Amino acid sequence: MSRLRRYIPRRVIRTVRNLQQRAQVRAIRRAHAQAKTAAPAALLPTALVIPVHNDAIRLARLLDTASAMGFAQIIVVDDGSDLPIVIDADHADVTLIRHDTPRGPGAARTTGTAHVTAPYLIYLDSDDLPTADLPPLLADLARQPAFDVCLYKHIDSHIANSGHWGQPPADEAHWSAAGVAIGALQEAPRAVWPELAQIANYPWNKVYRTAFLREHDIRCADTPVHQDITLHWLTFLHAQRLLTSDRTCVWHMIADGANRLTNRTGPERLRVFEALAPIVAANPPPDMAVALTRFVLTLSDWIRSVLDPVHLPAFEAALTHWLKDTIAGWHTQIEASDPALMAQITAQITDHP
Repeated sequence: MSRLRRYIPRRVIRTVRNLQQRAQVRAIRRAHAQAKTAAPAALLPTALVIPVHNDAIRLARLLDTASAMGFAQIIVVDDGSDLPIVIDADHADVTLIRHDTPRGPGAARTTGTAHVTAPYLIYLDSDDLPTADLPPLLADLARQPAFDVCLYKHIDSHIANSGHWGQPPADEAHWSAAGVAIGALQEAPRAVWPELAQIANYPWNKVYRTAFLREHDIRCADTPVHQDITLHWLTFLHAQRLLTSDRTCVWHMIADGANRLTNRTGPERLRVFEALAPIVAANPPPDMAVALTRFVLTLSDWIRSVLDPVHLPAFEAALTHWLKDTIAGWHTQIEASDPALMAQITAQITDHP
């Protein structure tokens, strides 16, 4: 199939992908329409915060889907779109906030969070869609004592395009290793948090307690990319009670296009170390420090795969500095708990001094 694909025009491939994604959206909407019950009456009071930049069409699709799901608040932050976002009259309950100039999705989420009055919140991007699994999860959580964060599963369009339903394999592997891959709702033991922290550092695969984020000043970084790493790891470092649910609550679209953050290939990728700085400053316990280091090396492999080659020497130098100097105090613990990881660090420092 890979050989055959070479001879298929790119415009045909893009057309097929667009058709697949539209079919996925229609399937999600049918699932909502065919659900036996609408949004349950007793839902966890939850705000939905949506940053958006130049994506009015998909924002409208998200609002159409989310408006029937029982959110206590829906807050849209227009991050300096070229044409200011306008909310349809059908969504008069949506709060719209605008940045005059683009400040990035991290800053937009911070702005939105400041306007949340609900006890809990969820972040979604404008091209995400909540699935029919989300209201039942919020109903389950409404019967729980207070918690700081609840992780749930997600599906992306690449997985759906392959004809499957479920998380990307890398994330599912971490859930399985932590022993929480199956279970509608459960409390995750502290011992498995380092494993779970290595899942995709997305902001939209969790329910957060609003006061928890504010008490610890947990927020996204203001970097142009990788801003969600800070939010994700500080959440794990400060949480006292963490729940997990195997419900697949969000559909995330992955698509081509230079304007999408995932597809950036420029020097902004090197600012990942700015996003990591508050995490290191939080003085992670040894098991979380090891997990973070393992995550950074895995992420570095991905960055190399997308980074414009002209920026690779600078990236390698920055990574070496981070491993050799920034986390020098962690080396003894890493060597004791994961010699193979320490060998990777040594190789990086030796090969890219």
